[in-house]
Amino acid sequence: MKMKKLMMLVMMITVYGFISAQQPPQGNKEKENKIEALRIAFISQQLNLTPQEAQKFWPVYNQFRGDMKTLQLNFKFDGNGQLTAEQQLDFEQKKLDLKKKYKTQFEGALGKDKVNQLYNIEKQFHEKLKELRDQRQQQKGNGQGPPPGGQRGGGRF
Repeated sequence: MKMKKLMMLVMMITVYGFISAQQPPQGNKEKENKIEALRIAFISQQLNLTPQEAQKFWPVYNQFRGDMKTLQLNFKFDGNGQLTAEQQLDFEQKKLDLKKKYKTQFEGALGKDKVNQLYNIEKQFHEKLKELRDQRQQQKGNGQGPPPGGQRGGGRF
């Protein structure tokens, strides 16, 4: 069991390093890298990836995430981060099209059962991330800083 956890840790560090090396430095990049590291750890843990699955899955997933980011950048949000109703429908359709496009590739790396879990796990991750952001906003609004001990967000994924 210890060996499996050690292998998972080494794999996550390797994937994190790969992601970090491919992205040019920008403003808020450290925060984005932390979120990506959390995403990797959360998905790896929830899918219980074997080293062989991880080796096949992460390059495909990283390409998928890159395509999703490109899609988001191609939509013109207004000053409040909003889209018109027509734009929202178009955006959601294009996201769905991307998920369908990558489904076959994900199945080749993970098998159908784990792919069935993947999109739900992503949704769970986004929900947890939103909870953490809401908690931080409440702390800022109440004039409170982060909890003692440097822990922020109230827990692990």
